[in-house]
Amino acid sequence: MFRKAVLLALVGAAATIAQVLEGWTDTTLAQYLLQVEQLENDFFSQGLTQFADTDFDDAGYPAWVRNRIEQIADHEAAHVSDLTNTLGEGAPAPCTYSFPLTDVDSFVDLAQQITTVAASAGIGAVGFINGTGLAIYASSIAATESRQAGWLTAAVEKFQPWNGAWETPLAPSEAWSLLDGYVTECPDGNPTLPFHSYPALTITPTYPTADTTVTVGLSLKSSVQQFYLAWLNGLIVQYSPITGGQATVPEGLNGTVYAIVVSSPDPPSTDNIASGAAIVQFPFDSHVSDTDPSDLPKVKSRFFRNI
Repeated sequence: MFRKAVLLALVGAAATIAQVLEGWTDTTLAQYLLQVEQLENDFFSQGLTQFADTDFDDAGYPAWVRNRIEQIADHEAAHVSDLTNTLGEGAPAPCTYSFPLTDVDSFVDLAQQITTVAASAGIGAVGFINGTGLAIYASSIAATESRQAGWLTAAVEKFQPWNGAWETPLAPSEAWSLLDGYVTECPDGNPTLPFHSYPALTITPTYPTADTTVTVGLSLKSSVQQFYLAWLNGLIVQYSPITGGQATVPEGLNGTVYAIVVSSPDPPSTDNIASGAAIVQFPFDSHVSDTDPSDLPKVKSRFFRNI
């Protein structure tokens, strides 16, 4: 288990290079962001339809919680409408989705996770954008999603309002790996986007503590090669060697953290990613320091290579 205090290189290449390597254009990125928003829009619509005011009251939530979630639902509907109108004939149609909503608590918990992923998706898309103004649009959506996630985590779930000094960017394929499992079927006429297909990853328990072990639910093709669990927390990545299907949790992880299996202790990229992402939670109270100055990046990475 060890730390690399470097900026994540998920969006590290220049936009034009990233487009060549990944196959993304500003149009396909806008289509991708619309698909994320369509999933969110359907999620909140399903949840609010399934759980009425009385359900929230029975679960112990004050009335303003559901009212605020209705406002979030309006945000997602607005994002969908605007992106759809902007893309015109190029807009993908909504898919069919299935969410594991068993009660109000599961709805709130999944809402926090999905809005956090949407924020990471918007931030991570910026490095692939080639100057059409979409970067500002994606950043604006990401900022709203981040506020939504912070409100859900702090005001509703009574945990922390943020994860640290930085939000965590996810490149399109990493973010979509966390959302694709909720998609059951999409219209045949939708555009095919250049996602990399990664095997699904599960981490148990999902609320671990530092220096304990987690079980990595993934069948690794090679029993000889060393694999690592990369922990993505803000702009810092830490690595835990995977041995016998288990990895040790490093110290210093806060809030909502993404875990990805990689084949080398380098910034996660298409060169070394071996799995989709998984969400692991590290809630913290107001009495701890959520940002350690020793965690600040100490070396220049590809993230800033053109500066």
